[in-house]
Amino acid sequence: MAITFPRQMPVGGVASQSFDPLRVDYLTPTVNGRISGVTAGTPLWAMKLSLRDGDEDEVAEWAAFLDSLRGSQRSFLAGDLTRPYPKAYRDGFDGLTRAGGGAFTGTATSWSVNADRDIVTLNGLPAGFVLSIRDYVMWRWTNGGVQRRSLVRLIEPAVANASGVAQVSVAPPLPVLSPSTSLAALKGPQGVMKL
Repeated sequence: MAITFPRQMPVGGVASQSFDPLRVDYLTPTVNGRISGVTAGTPLWAMKLSLRDGDEDEVAEWAAFLDSLRGSQRSFLAGDLTRPYPKAYRDGFDGLTRAGGGAFTGTATSWSVNADRDIVTLNGLPAGFVLSIRDYVMWRWTNGGVQRRSLVRLIEPAVANASGVAQVSVAPPLPVLSPSTSLAALKGPQGVMKL
């Protein structure tokens, strides 16, 4: 069977993980103690993994996965292993209903973003849906047959109103490359990564 990229990262045998935005910032301090700063480009997600002593199959799976990536040539999907769902819904969304009716599958029916791209409005959530600090929102779409992703993390808690609408403050800001037709998802949030 042919492997398609970006491919899914294995999760067995992981002992620890860090998953945080990697920023390139430039500062301009002055003699009076004031500092101005600017970010060079869109922050990228950086992940570090430590593997535990695994069994032979886990070790083989990781070795084959790393071999398949050909260094940094091929991409893979990865996210924060501690948050495959929002904190308040660690076991998933079974039994949740959208405020407008219908089963909630973990995707917003629509979304919008402010001019600074750091406050996102999600529509079509269950009424009273709870989002916590460090929960993630992923935007996914396909471009030219290739899977694309944008990923942000909540920096303030939020609760959906009775109409199933929640405004969430996020970091890093949602990249402008995310098309308005992309799907905003809270289930299994991942980014496209390379070694």
